[in-house]
Amino acid sequence: MSFHHLDQYATVSSPVTRATPTARVLAATAIAVGTAALPLGAWEHLGILAGLVVLVAAAAHVPASLILRRLAGPFVFVLAASTGLLFLVPGTPLIHVGPFGISDAGLQRFGFVLGRASVALTAAVILVSTTSFPELVQALRQLRLPGAVTTALGLGYRLLYLLVDELERLQRAARSRNAGGGTTRRRRLLVGITAAGLARAFSRGERTHRAMLARGFVGDLPSLAPKSWDLGTALTLAVLIVVVIAITLSAHVRS
Repeated sequence: MSFHHLDQYATVSSPVTRATPTARVLAATAIAVGTAALPLGAWEHLGILAGLVVLVAAAAHVPASLILRRLAGPFVFVLAASTGLLFLVPGTPLIHVGPFGISDAGLQRFGFVLGRASVALTAAVILVSTTSFPELVQALRQLRLPGAVTTALGLGYRLLYLLVDELERLQRAARSRNAGGGTTRRRRLLVGITAAGLARAFSRGERTHRAMLARGFVGDLPSLAPKSWDLGTALTLAVLIVVVIAITLSAHVRS
């Protein structure tokens, strides 16, 4: 299983990838928080933040087609969770769907929630596409996330691929032996593959932990090539955070 299906643009030289992973995480967080803090109906300010995200995507050389594909999955969950706003928010009824009515206020809130989610998720997609997982773990470690959490994330990410490869080998072995004919046998086969995969995962985890202890593991995973802050990165991040704060405050003042 490939490791680069998510962060294939992390190796593309761009102003975004040349910045430190911590700066990228802080920038994406600032955009997401600023978007969430916008008052209802601040469409102009939401559009400005969306334009800012588009500029970042262009600077990172991440194509729009890839962003849209990766937005599709989480956007479906946002859409499903926000649909109730159409019927639950009181207001002037516009459309009647059976015993329920879609109000103007509900439609406005529904659209604004989707807009805010789109901007925040796009920032997250750009972050994941331009930052490898080890760099994300390094950034979280620099942001003082507990070491146990960052170590578990790093090891879990690596072992997840090994577990998927193990399950694929078990499935290929079962298919090569014509196992699983019939609905009942397929269910038994699925249970057996799952149980075998979990048993091997626990066993591999124990062996990995013993190997780490034998090599001097003391609770923290060192970074192989950590990126250091420079003046340009710090200034760019400061300007972006100031712009996001100014946009958010301006929206509240106008409202």
